[in-house]
Amino acid sequence: MALEVRDADLLQTRFYTLHLTGSPLLELKLPDLNTWWLGLEDVHKQVLYLHGYGDRKLGQHKGIRAFATDSGIALWQQSELAFYGIEERGLLAYEVTQTGKELLLLESGYGKTIRSDISQKEAADGVQRCHKLRFEAVRYPHLYREGEIYYEQVRDFLVQELDCEPVTALEYAETDTCLVVSYYCRTNENKLDNFLAVFDLNGFSHLNELLAGAIDGVGSDTFFIFMRSLYFVQNKTSLKAYSL
Repeated sequence: MALEVRDADLLQTRFYTLHLTGSPLLELKLPDLNTWWLGLEDVHKQVLYLHGYGDRKLGQHKGIRAFATDSGIALWQQSELAFYGIEERGLLAYEVTQTGKELLLLESGYGKTIRSDISQKEAADGVQRCHKLRFEAVRYPHLYREGEIYYEQVRDFLVQELDCEPVTALEYAETDTCLVVSYYCRTNENKLDNFLAVFDLNGFSHLNELLAGAIDGVGSDTFFIFMRSLYFVQNKTSLKAYSL
């Protein structure tokens, strides 16, 4: 997992990697003092990619920097190229000053050019195939709002099993072993408390935890499921994971 943390007051950005086996956060070793104009592009096969900006007003990406996820050490840099996507054989990039031209295929770990004649269609097809393989193990919840039929069904289930009064909206996802629901209850101060509940397929509750308290409105993608683990950020400060 790769994380980007931005501090708008100091105009500084920090980047971290986190191995899902429970290793501590590892900060990338950036030589730049001005990190605000760097951004997280992608992470794949133990390599993390950052981008810079060509046109800062338009937000145009320019430059690719690659770092090892296990050490945070810089591997290579291409300042005149822009990231296009990941495919099975490596990283696809293009020259920012030559729009509409063929793309380059770069080796992931060293940044060397493998091919320089990748067509737009070939690049798009390669990225799409790789994306499907990479993210088939990721599951995001569906958002259902008050008044929709699925909202009412899940809400009635929560009322029965947890003796609570969900309001406004909820997020729902299921796997072959469990159901995960993010829901909201109104507080005495007319705010919302956001809870996350996990049930097995028999309806038995295994988790009912406060995600965030006294908030003004509902959110989306308050959790995700990856490779049979549940991930969420609690109170905007703690990243948690539970095995499903």
